[in-house]
Amino acid sequence: MKIALKSICVASLIALSLSPGGSTAKSCDDKPHNGKFADGSLIMTTRMNVNPDGTSASYTVGDHGYTYIANGVNLHLDGKKIACSIKENNLLCRRKWIEAEGADFLAGTPEFCVFALGVEPIFPGTTLEECEKKDAGGRYFVGNGKGRPKVGKSLPHSISGDIQTYVSTTALTHTVDGKVVSIDAATVPGLVVPKGKSSLLGSIAWVQYGDHSVFALATDSGPGFGEGSIALHEMLRYGALQSKHPMGPLSREQRCTEAESDLKAPYQSRPDYQNDECRKGHKPKGGTDIRAYGGIESGVTSIILPLKPAMDGRTVQGNLNTLSLKDIALAAGYSEEKLRQMAACGAKTQ
Repeated sequence: MKIALKSICVASLIALSLSPGGSTAKSCDDKPHNGKFADGSLIMTTRMNVNPDGTSASYTVGDHGYTYIANGVNLHLDGKKIACSIKENNLLCRRKWIEAEGADFLAGTPEFCVFALGVEPIFPGTTLEECEKKDAGGRYFVGNGKGRPKVGKSLPHSISGDIQTYVSTTALTHTVDGKVVSIDAATVPGLVVPKGKSSLLGSIAWVQYGDHSVFALATDSGPGFGEGSIALHEMLRYGALQSKHPMGPLSREQRCTEAESDLKAPYQSRPDYQNDECRKGHKPKGGTDIRAYGGIESGVTSIILPLKPAMDGRTVQGNLNTLSLKDIALAAGYSEEKLRQMAACGAKTQ
């Protein structure tokens, strides 16, 4: 597995209270009931949408990142919450966000409740204001002088220039060089679990699509199962992490060059104008962004194991880029052969 860059002491990472799956089953004596095996493992076969949260290019100034700003915020307008991820609200939220951004989120600008971006006070030393507490913890206002999104790295475009990013967050964190940070969707195969099943965060999972399988971690929460990180998509599609992570936006003059035509899933071109895709005889009307939205429509089998690395709350005690999830699973009795057998037995009951 490509993400296992070095081995670490596995014995200290496995929670003693978790039971191993036992020896490899040669039959389907242990069939799952309602998607759950006797050892507590959960199995499901779903589509797999893309969740880019946690990677540097996920959200940017000007809304040109791998995902739209609307997917990480809600607009609060005239005392009412407007869910920005709902399609009919996308344009309103984007327009209001650009308005607030253009005025540095100072007093008088539109207010947003942020749940997928880092937030900092407008003035150092002031306290951030929480929002939508009943939905989830750690949500804060930006705009109207109450806060602003935290600025991240400056990244190069696919062709020329740089673009400023915002810090993208995940529900699960890990430690890198002694610091607690969000989990990079471009380097760590991660699964999304429903908000109502947050106890699954940090669970090791085995994910299979076609001839490829990979060990992943439940790194974020969302509306439901069936979402995974950029790294998970690359492992499932190509069997390895890809070295190229393209970044937009591309101008109209840059349209239909190799930077756009050579995009590989999960990356897609999302033109500024409808029906402005590259095709023979068509002259593009505007620019395009590069989004990480090329999901897998069906047939992805996930087995979420009753197994976690050493954790402190929602923080993995280690760097997930150097942690071998496969070694932890093997030490607990979950071999590739056993997991394939479990997947085959699960398929008979779904």
